[in-house]
Amino acid sequence: MTALHKRRCGPCTACCVSLKIEAPELAKKAGEPCRHLKGGCGIYENRPDVCREFLCGWRLFEEFGDDWRPDLSGVLMMRKAPSELPPAWQGQPYGVHMVIIGGEAAVRRPAFAEQVARLVARNIPVVMSAASPSTLVNEHLTPATDLRSKLLELYALLHAARWERGYLRMIPSLYRL
Repeated sequence: MTALHKRRCGPCTACCVSLKIEAPELAKKAGEPCRHLKGGCGIYENRPDVCREFLCGWRLFEEFGDDWRPDLSGVLMMRKAPSELPPAWQGQPYGVHMVIIGGEAAVRRPAFAEQVARLVARNIPVVMSAASPSTLVNEHLTPATDLRSKLLELYALLHAARWERGYLRMIPSLYRL
């Protein structure tokens, strides 16, 4: 596994496409490629602070191996500060937001459910989204929950909300934040 201080984005451009950026110098919608993305960052040496300061979870969390680089895993992770978490979870040191960018296949990876289980067992808030509303996974689990099935169900609901079709009557249950 590559040491954190040696991890580099390499060919991964997930954050350049998947994230909404509100900084005036680089405003863009989620799911829209950055205007400077041309096989890689066309302004890398002079990129704005919003890009220079961003580190995805793969570059921040040691427990995620090399196969968790977003372009390989289909999951873009971000660290959430306590102030960004629902009030009941603000006592935790941080949360992990998992943005599903690789579709259902990313959620079906055995490593996905295993990693979510490890985080939840440590009482780390896990937020999941799919270019859609997000949900706090921890609040959907019980000791008897089949984690993989629940994650697939939540992904399907989030995905349906993204396209505004399907399970929309069930979406209010996601907003227990």
